[in-house]
Amino acid sequence: MLVSGSADRVPAPPPDPLATIRARFLETVESHAFQLAVLRSAAEDPATERQALAGVMMIAHRVSGVAATLGFHSLGEVAAELDHRLSLALKSGPLEARAFDAAVAGFHAALHAARIGHPG
Repeated sequence: MLVSGSADRVPAPPPDPLATIRARFLETVESHAFQLAVLRSAAEDPATERQALAGVMMIAHRVSGVAATLGFHSLGEVAAELDHRLSLALKSGPLEARAFDAAVAGFHAALHAARIGHPG
């Protein structure tokens, strides 16, 4: 018969040091998804297109800076790509919001995946 003592116990893993930050990030993800939809709609109007796409870029920039650090690698990559593309487009002159539809939709889907617990 094997009797185990306290020395035979497997230590519990340490608490996740980023758990609180990750939880706050996920709370902001829902807000970002809503803002993204509003901004994309605003980009349909030529009078607000540039400003709306700049807003989308800022959301992507914020998300890309934090997502990968918190374990949301796919979201971070999608956000960084959108941030980069919009940054170049905003600097180069005329914009066509529809040219970014696929990238914005991919970013929105990645935000949704993070919200439902698929960090990627």
